Amino acid sequence: STADAFASLQSSPKIYSPAQSIISIQQQSSRDNSCLHASPGSGFGSSKKKKTRTYGDESSKSPSAVGTELFELQELRAQLQTILKEDLQYQTLSTEKREELTKYVNAVVEKSETPIDYSGRNDKMGTAKFVAGLEKKSWRMVFSTDPSGEGQDGDGGAELPYGSTVIMRIGEFMGCDGKLDYVLKFSKQIMGLRELVAKSTCSVDIGPVNPGVFSFQYQDIKTNVFGMSNLPVGFFGLLKGRTTYIDTVWFDGERWIERNYLENGNVVYNVYVRDESDE
Repeated sequence: STADAFASLQSSPKIYSPAQSIISIQQQSSRDNSCLHASPGSGFGSSKKKKTRTYGDESSKSPSAVGTELFELQELRAQLQTILKEDLQYQTLSTEKREELTKYVNAVVEKSETPIDYSGRNDKMGTAKFVAGLEKKSWRMVFSTDPSGEGQDGDGGAELPYGSTVIMRIGEFMGCDGKLDYVLKFSKQIMGLRELVAKSTCSVDIGPVNPGVFSFQYQDIKTNVFGMSNLPVGFFGLLKGRTTYIDTVWFDGERWIERNYLENGNVVYNVYVRDESDE
């Protein structure tokens, strides 16, 4: 039923990100002036406690990833594009294919430098470039390394209703703040339901503690059902104002890799690809 679909959306993202807590008023005020440098017009998770971002040992990045493009990156890029083009749900991929893609994702995160410095640590305009690369685009989650996505019982993560996927439709930014539609889209209509839309506000943190962390808050939950769109759903209003986070670890303007933590402490990655057909 439609109500069950809404319940699935509410309970599905059992994600535990290292960046999850409400940012203090002091941190907010310290970044206000800096946000202006992101320039007008050129920014997902649970609300667990936010941890300080760790960037790892830069020396672990492979020299070959600098001079020559990483083989795993080439393979990952090609296969993600095929998944997007064929409109496949990653839950339907075979175990072998999921393991192969997981190997590629891990290699890219561990060995390849992110093309856009979303943190602004090495490039003062890196955060502005990150925002400019996100805004006015649709981002479809095409893969997750979370094993629970195979339909098995897991500790949490990117579990979604079978046959559905997440799309983030990001609007225009003013400085570090913008708007987005967080969408749960179904491959087939379920009782006339095509998608659930969480109208949200979003921002990119440029503070010293967790630079580059993308956060958003649900404002209204709307849907497209029986051919009529944007119907307000009253009983789902309890999500209003809840802050969720995306901890970016790799971004190039076309692909976006997010890091999450399961309840058992294992790291998983969600991979988004720009979906021009949705823009």
